[in-house]
Amino acid sequence: MSPLHILFEVPDPPYFLIGIAALCGLACGKAFEVSIKRKTHEWSQGQSSQPLSNVYEVRLFVPYLGICFCSWVFVGSSLTTFAVTWIIGFVMSTFVVLSSGLLVWFQLKKLLKTLEEGGSEALEIDNIF
Repeated sequence: MSPLHILFEVPDPPYFLIGIAALCGLACGKAFEVSIKRKTHEWSQGQSSQPLSNVYEVRLFVPYLGICFCSWVFVGSSLTTFAVTWIIGFVMSTFVVLSSGLLVWFQLKKLLKTLEEGGSEALEIDNIF
């Protein structure tokens, strides 16, 4: 098998993989939602000794990695639907998911730090306009 064969062979679209990645991504998203709500509730009730901006906890990090992995599989598999090879699809998916995943993670940390320092009033966007 030549290298050109790998780059230019158009595979059959993996519809099953797209569906499974979407369902698993939704499940990881729900787990992340529950974890972040529980973390903020514990912090607001004074039950947690850790700062709210500490996002490097297993209960937040693992579901977020699950979301990113499922997004990577979903986007990469979806790109093969549009006559893109597996290699090209997953390289493009890696760039998109890695950059947006890091951006969202650091924005979450910044948001929780703002909430920690100024309370929920610091997040009011009605006062901007």
